Amino acid sequence: MFAQERHVYPMNFAGMQELNAVFAEVKSRFDEQRQQGLVCKQGLYKDCCVLKLQKACWTNDSMKNIANQSGIFFSVWSTKESLQENRVMYNIHALKLRQLKNYTIASRDFADDFRKHFAAGRSNWPNVCTDYGPATLMQGWIESAALTLCQNILALMNNFVLLSPLIDRLLDERQR
Repeated sequence: MFAQERHVYPMNFAGMQELNAVFAEVKSRFDEQRQQGLVCKQGLYKDCCVLKLQKACWTNDSMKNIANQSGIFFSVWSTKESLQENRVMYNIHALKLRQLKNYTIASRDFADDFRKHFAAGRSNWPNVCTDYGPATLMQGWIESAALTLCQNILALMNNFVLLSPLIDRLLDERQR
């Protein structure tokens, strides 16, 4: 499932700069694929290195910004603390869905529908949990010390590519 790495990274990152370099490589490799209208964003947000996947129609926010005030997005991130725990986190957020233009969305109903459909493919997502409020549709983690971290993150992102039509369908059902 995972291909060989282009670069080998240290088993334990000395800091966020090294992880940010890995995330930059992941973004570059993902951008080569240009997957189903998903935009990949990479950078720093607060105390985190962040990668995000999102479609412009899933938010009211500018696609140039890392931070979101509204909308649905997939993110992979880590803080110094999670790196010390040997973890890179990932999740799907659904922020302020009631405010999305052109849609009538009840956040709890959307989350319930998403999770019902997500359950069939849940085994493709390591260490995942869906026991959150409606703003976090799911969240999980992968090991940061893996020599194949770049490929493992790309595998998560490609899993999300396969999941994105579900989000499109759930939004289409709620279009005004």
